[in-house]
Amino acid sequence: MRSLLAGLGPADVRTTPFPHVVADRPMEDGLYQELSASFPGFARMGWDCAPDQVPNNRRFELSAGMILQSPDLPACWKDFVAYHAGPAFLTEVAALFDSHWDPAMLAALDGRLTGHSTGLRRLTSAGPYRIHQDARLEINTPVRDRASSSRGPHLDTPNRLFSCLFYMRAGDDDARGGDLVLYRWRDGPAGRIADYALPDTAVEAVLTVPYAANRLVIFPQSLNALHGVSPRQPTPHTRRYVFVTAELTEDWLHQPLSEGV
Repeated sequence: MRSLLAGLGPADVRTTPFPHVVADRPMEDGLYQELSASFPGFARMGWDCAPDQVPNNRRFELSAGMILQSPDLPACWKDFVAYHAGPAFLTEVAALFDSHWDPAMLAALDGRLTGHSTGLRRLTSAGPYRIHQDARLEINTPVRDRASSSRGPHLDTPNRLFSCLFYMRAGDDDARGGDLVLYRWRDGPAGRIADYALPDTAVEAVLTVPYAANRLVIFPQSLNALHGVSPRQPTPHTRRYVFVTAELTEDWLHQPLSEGV
């Protein structure tokens, strides 16, 4: 299995508004087309909704663990998630952002991201290992009536080590919007950083990464890793992507003391 990070290195890291990498065609065309053609539809992903009751712009997911245990999903997906939710990929991520990891994160991991016990992230209970990894398929359902965002500006969970988005836009998807927006604080952290959505007045947009087929975005978690999804105009199309991540059981990113918490 070819890694999504194959051929990428520290020179590809952009630092504005925070360290991140954007890469086009990280997956070779033949395998990308195989993965795209077999990406599960809503009937498979929407586990708690009937196919004729698709909710508006809602996220659904299939975790790496679920994919690996599903007899109906093809080998190409099982190979993909087995590698990208495994220790070899974590080692690649650690090297890619070698000089950009948050000191508090490194302190929580004895100074390094590698050399720890790892395993698949579980939905119900933490596994008996230090780092919990996942490579899960995600969708945002179609948008009805009026434009909406699946999620505004925010920081990811405070136990997360990195976030990696592998976009798999369908060939017939002509929807407008639904792009990744990278933000920066206007006047330093405002509000509770763990809130699902941060006030628009607290942040300002710096960079928009269009949602496109075979495009990768990856960044380490930090107090400055603000991001969100731009509003998507009404569309019958589903937004498809893979989310690759690693987490600790406990939080390492904490509310700044200046906020009084």
